[in-house]
Amino acid sequence: MTERVAGVVTAVFGPLVRVQAGEQTLVVPFRRNLRWHDEIEDRRLVVGDQVALEGKLPDLVVVEVGPRRTTLTRRSPGERRQRVIAANVDQAVVVMAAASPEPNPRLMDRLLVACHHAGIEPVICFNKIDQGSAGIDTWIGDYQDAGYEILLASARTARGVGCLTRKVAGRTTLFCGPSGVGKSALLNAIHPGYRLREGSISEATGKGRHTTTTAQLLPLPGSGFVVDTPGLREFGLWDLSPAELQRCFPEIARVSSGCSFANCGHVSEAACAVRAAVEAGTLSVRRYTSYLKLREELE
Repeated sequence: MTERVAGVVTAVFGPLVRVQAGEQTLVVPFRRNLRWHDEIEDRRLVVGDQVALEGKLPDLVVVEVGPRRTTLTRRSPGERRQRVIAANVDQAVVVMAAASPEPNPRLMDRLLVACHHAGIEPVICFNKIDQGSAGIDTWIGDYQDAGYEILLASARTARGVGCLTRKVAGRTTLFCGPSGVGKSALLNAIHPGYRLREGSISEATGKGRHTTTTAQLLPLPGSGFVVDTPGLREFGLWDLSPAELQRCFPEIARVSSGCSFANCGHVSEAACAVRAAVEAGTLSVRRYTSYLKLREELE
């Protein structure tokens, strides 16, 4: 008798996918002509997709893909098309190292913008805080002022791991950031059962080495999932217009209500509340400059 089973895609391996169906972990093929609930261009299965399988155990096949509540996308490197990283994510933990590799606030801003654009709640986590905070002390306040939740953690000493564990419980959380910042180490600290291979820093370049090569969804004890993603050195934004960018900078969006023009781009317009706030020192110059650079790129 044919069975119908619901599951969630936890990894993609070419023509096969790993699916978590209740307590069972299955590696199964998928039909070439999948039934999709969403009208989307890029019809490729990704981690987080809710799917239906049919057949007889253990020979099940993925036949249907449910609607995606959220999708985190990026521009494919060197191409003019999008790549979906994960679907149905509730929140994202944007991980940077407090030191080694040197934190990259520009890349962090890109990741935060992508989260806001996708409707995914971002949290900022600085790992390796046991190595000191001199590299972030001068600008971490910009993100606190913007209203972001910031977690200071150390996978090595377990500082902040309890807070992070409570934060991810019962939800689907994507961990993203550059190589070498310790995403896998933090996930191992949250749940030692993962036994993920941890990266190292190249002494020659000071940059992280990739250990996670493809996104994978990992079930948490109890309920919820975490998505471990490959380290990112760049992040091309996709399907975001210059006019939409301001809502992806929460502090700029708040101040912009005082602008004289509803379509103010906060670049050189007269009576711009955002530029006035920057000049008055109540809005971060660093974040405003980041906004201008991203806007110029999107234009």
